[in-house]
Amino acid sequence: MLTIRAKIEFYSDKLSHNLSTQNELRPGFNFGNNFIFSGTIIADKDVDEIIRDKEYEVTVELPTIENEAYSAIEQLISFGNLIQIQNASKIIGKGEILDFKYVSLD
Repeated sequence: MLTIRAKIEFYSDKLSHNLSTQNELRPGFNFGNNFIFSGTIIADKDVDEIIRDKEYEVTVELPTIENEAYSAIEQLISFGNLIQIQNASKIIGKGEILDFKYVSLD
């Protein structure tokens, strides 16, 4: 599983409301080259709502990234790389990788 620490922001012109952290937030993350994986956003405990157009540092867990998938995107994952946050094909936000850790579940 890949876990990243990222600075994220959701666009107010793409979402009609702010996002409650009490609900599971599981958008798609586009690392580039059409590699999109769903991931769960875990906000800090003191954040009840992610407000659009404001930056947050969060943890993103990407459990579907295992050995083969990680090998395909490894070159796209580095400090400072930008990622797009998507809902299907609609880009709803952006992120910047601050840190990452890959652990094989094998």
